[in-house]
Amino acid sequence: MSRTKRSRPRGFTAVFAACGALAALLLLGTGCEEITSRREIQKGNRLYLEGRYRNAIEMYESALARTPDLDIGQHNAGLAYYKMFQPGLETPENKQMAEKAAAHFQAYLEQNPGDRKVISLLSTIWLDSGQYEKALAYWSDVLAKNPDSRDVIEKLANINRQAGQYDKALEWHMKRAEMESEPGAKVKVYLDIAQMQWSRLAKPDLVDAERVQVADVGLAILQKAEQLDPNHAQVQSLMGSLYQFRSLAHHAAWARAVESASQRYHTVRFSEITKAARASAAADGAGDKAAPAGSPAEK
Repeated sequence: MSRTKRSRPRGFTAVFAACGALAALLLLGTGCEEITSRREIQKGNRLYLEGRYRNAIEMYESALARTPDLDIGQHNAGLAYYKMFQPGLETPENKQMAEKAAAHFQAYLEQNPGDRKVISLLSTIWLDSGQYEKALAYWSDVLAKNPDSRDVIEKLANINRQAGQYDKALEWHMKRAEMESEPGAKVKVYLDIAQMQWSRLAKPDLVDAERVQVADVGLAILQKAEQLDPNHAQVQSLMGSLYQFRSLAHHAAWARAVESASQRYHTVRFSEITKAARASAAADGAGDKAAPAGSPAEK
């Protein structure tokens, strides 16, 4: 039984060929657009190196308007906007530079999520421009993916501190302290908390009961650190400083005298510890001179 060969509809071959040609033209056009965009980015790079950041931005933005998925363009545009940004300058234009830089870096990170340098730079831009909520939202998302990251928890604590949200910063620091099992690591966290409290007390706007409360938080934390490492010089030094700050909150002479006595005690402890450390270092140095490397030591 013979099969009849089906014939293609008239004009099918011509239509197929036309579609193929059109697709090739589209691909060619896309390729040409990307080449043009990359050339503009190269021009922008030369302008950037010459310090002509505003002109470089024009080249980068033109290239990205044509080819928005070029990650190198997003990266370099972010750098150029960041160069135009001046931390501490409160003007609408300066704020816009920070926002543009951050937007381009975020677009770049969508394709390169592991670039630590850009992540760090993005955080710096947010903090330097006072966009604390954006920084907190970003790092909270990062922590949600890795809840045991001590580095991210420390970063969230520091961002809250910079934002003036000290209670929240204290919560994050304490969470980090709970995660540490090694005494030295715990002491480091406690010192971070005490230094935060010290920096608050160094400002003149804290007075009376509020000053006492802030000092007491720092002292309580340092007492925990002292239990773990009684001979830690920085712990003793900070305790002395916090007692000195605490004394400024008292109006009665006898109360100030009590705080001063505590300050002197920890100041003396600090001196004893540092003196002992210097003596130990000197003894080690003398031993090294008596028995150089490679020489047998005498009994």
